[in-house]
Amino acid sequence: MVSALKLIEVAPKYLGTPYSQMDCQAFVERCLADIGIKKDLAGSNTWYREIAKHGWVGTPKECRKKYGSIPRGAFLFIQKNDGKEPQKYIGDGIGNISHIGIYTGMTGYEMVQIAKNAGVKNAAMYDFGKGAIHSSQSRGCVCTSNFNGKSIDGGWNRVGLWDRIDYGVESHDESEGKQMAIATVWADGGSTVNLRTKPTSSASLVDRIPIGTEAEVETESGDWSYIHVNGKNGYMMTKYLVSEVPEKADDGKIVVDRELLETAYRQIGNLLGYNG
Repeated sequence: MVSALKLIEVAPKYLGTPYSQMDCQAFVERCLADIGIKKDLAGSNTWYREIAKHGWVGTPKECRKKYGSIPRGAFLFIQKNDGKEPQKYIGDGIGNISHIGIYTGMTGYEMVQIAKNAGVKNAAMYDFGKGAIHSSQSRGCVCTSNFNGKSIDGGWNRVGLWDRIDYGVESHDESEGKQMAIATVWADGGSTVNLRTKPTSSASLVDRIPIGTEAEVETESGDWSYIHVNGKNGYMMTKYLVSEVPEKADDGKIVVDRELLETAYRQIGNLLGYNG
């Protein structure tokens, strides 16, 4: 595993490289290659989903809660729900990842000093912002970007930590290590509930799970939960996972406690003056 500090030490030397020579994807690929990791990112959408499978992704707020801060060397992304993700990713609930960069944790001045030592021309002009480096189409080159660990409207709003890089942090998530919640698969109608590969009703089926089956709920997000059931994993709508199965009479009618009803009648009769 490679230290994230090596990644942020090589990134500033590309400041000023024209965007036509190195877009955001190529910039990150080059930095990874410099620290001995050869990786074809195949686009920011693919890269984000790769890290989601082999690492951790989330909002800056979630990252600070889990790790205490945004780790230096973390990947930064811009996530949008504009429907412009590749066709193969439409409907997976993630959205369109339109940009990628690297969080250095350095001030603009510190990054400029590394750039100067690397021979970058006019390095001082990139003394702007704090913390992030990326290749910007609007600015026409690899440049610095402000990022203070908080989501910026229209800017960096996702953080990714790859399991091939050592960020020198440990999870502070209190929920980790706890036993997963147990729920029962239940629906008022039908005999099974669909288990799907992704958190969307258009995703392919993993299996149809009989109602009454116990499941382990790993995560719950909005309308969907990621569960383990009958030796399989997948997504199920949260409304079909209950802590207790509702009691019903065999004919579907409400069950009435007759003894309790008779007691109520007697009490009402006494109040009205009818005894016996």
